[in-house]
Amino acid sequence: MDNVIEYEGEVLPDGNLPLPQEIRQQLAATPHAAVRVTIQILTTLQTSAVEQGEDAWDAFCQLGQSPDPGRLPEASVRHDEYLYGKKR
Repeated sequence: MDNVIEYEGEVLPDGNLPLPQEIRQQLAATPHAAVRVTIQILTTLQTSAVEQGEDAWDAFCQLGQSPDPGRLPEASVRHDEYLYGKKR
């Protein structure tokens, strides 16, 4: 096969598959009117996306746990209480 471009990406929740800029540029420069797209589901990418989501929540929950001097403690956890006076 000529002109094969391989790319591993993550399908977004809305079903879109974003392409890197360099691939879009290659496609724009190609005089062909059609392309063939083959999708292979990779379980390792799906697992890493889940782990990244869990890591993101862990990082979010750690925000404000050890604040700098003059900062409110547990700022992310007690956000509504600090801003609106609502207790958890």
